[in-house]
Amino acid sequence: MNLKEQYEKALRELEAKVSLIRSGDMACGHPIRQGDNYGESCQVCGERLAGYGYWGSHRDCLHQYASMGDDSEYEFCMYCEDVRRKEP
Repeated sequence: MNLKEQYEKALRELEAKVSLIRSGDMACGHPIRQGDNYGESCQVCGERLAGYGYWGSHRDCLHQYASMGDDSEYEFCMYCEDVRRKEP
């Protein structure tokens, strides 16, 4: 099998795997993520992973909290700026 045939075979296998993931028959490990100021989404299955998703197409935020500092007892969501007490 030459290099072109190997490439075409691998591409067919990848297309079949992506099809199974998108149909829900196979779990997605979210290998290709894309993000912006609104959030992050998987480019394979389309699932929102953080914030409002890529391009902010949803109304509800999947919060991703960050500390407001070592001495602060609060943290904030990097996407919607919601503030909460740090969880113990």
